[in-house]
This record gives sequence, C-alpha cells and structure tokens, in this order.
Amino acid sequence: MSYERLPLEYRMSSGRLRLLITMILLATPAALLPVLTIEEIPTGIRTVVSLAVVALFGWLVYGSRRCATTADIKAIGVRGFFRRRRVAWEDIQDIRAELNPAAAMQSAAPTYITFVYGRDGRKLQLPYVDDQHVSMEREMALLLDIWTELRGDDWAPDARAAVLIDRRNARQAALLSGMSWAMLGFLPLIAIMLVPLFTDLPEGLESVLSPWAVMGVGLPLIFVLTALASYRRSLRNL
Repeated sequence: MSYERLPLEYRMSSGRLRLLITMILLATPAALLPVLTIEEIPTGIRTVVSLAVVALFGWLVYGSRRCATTADIKAIGVRGFFRRRRVAWEDIQDIRAELNPAAAMQSAAPTYITFVYGRDGRKLQLPYVDDQHVSMEREMALLLDIWTELRGDDWAPDARAAVLIDRRNARQAALLSGMSWAMLGFLPLIAIMLVPLFTDLPEGLESVLSPWAVMGVGLPLIFVLTALASYRRSLRNL
C-alpha cells in the first residue's frame, strides 16, 4: 500500500537553502549600512530600523526552513510563510503536474510544478514537488496512488468542481496570453509612438500617436482583446 509511506514532507533542497541563507547573510549588512552610517538619523530610529531589518531577514531564514508540502493519512497540505492549507484526500478532484509559466522568464525556475485541485475548483500549488527537487514521475505516481487509496470507495468526480476547474484554468490561460501579447506588442508600440518625431502628421493624428495614448491605451487594449479571445476560445473547447 502506497499510503504506508506516509507521512511525507517535501522541503527546499539543502543546497538551495544554504544558497538562500548565504544571500540573506550577505544582504543584511548591505541593508544596515545606510542606516548605520547616516549621521542625521536619530539613534532611536537607527536602533528600531536595525532591529526590524535583522528581524525581517531572520524571519525569511526561518520561513524558508519551515515551508513545506506535507501529506498524512487525512490530507495533503502546504505550510507556508503565513498560514497552512490542507485538502482532505476525499475532497481532492485531481493532482496534476503542469508547466510553470515562470520558467520562460526565470532560468532558475522549475519547468514543472504540481497542483492539487479541490472540490471548490481552486488549485493549491505544492511547493518543492517540482522537477528541481524531486523525480516528478516517481513522486506524482506515489501521490496519485495514495490519493486513490485514501479518498474512499464511494468517491466520484464532482461535476460542478470540474466546471469550476476548467473555467479557472481558462481564466489563467487568458491572463497569460494577454500578458504575452502585450509584451510582444511593446516594441511595435514604441515604434508607432516615435513616428511623430520623424514625420509631419495632421494635428489630430499626432495627438492620437502621443506617448500617453499609444502606451496608455494601446497596451491595455492589446491585453484585453487577446485575453478575451483566449478565454472565449478555451470555453469553446471545454
């Protein structure tokens, strides 16, 4: 039985944790230096700010060591910086490994991350259950087996939850599509904005191509139109 492997706990790898702690230790003196060297700052304020900075960085170290994905006989959960969230095995609708949108912009980000979908349609990311910390194939198979064993013999997919999940994923995909197209449209909009500098245009058209109009209207318009198109397309495919 896979559930005999419980309890499980997934944490930040020791190498990444050491790197994070080293970066925090290096950043602490740099953050304190201006406070300690500016003579105009009153001693009381200097002391309070210094203690606050040390407390903040200390809390970051503590929180990084504390954060984890946990699983026991009753539920799977996430222990974060501020709170804990748990989803009972019988309330889970799916456990999925999905592409990480941040991976395209951050070289150090994992390519695949894992989510648990609840009965309310919301999804909960499982920190450190990703392709940088574990073998995704092995751990996904283990979690799915445990879920199958512990969700109960009378478990059945919730049709309402399935609709909520699909619509939530469609909205997320629409937002990502809108942001991607807005980023792609940034340089062309700059080119359009520069046209009045090199060409004599009618007064009305010149005001339309002003920086405020091009960037203030153009970028939001690209985002909204492409996001709506993506959302409608996703709904049609459901």
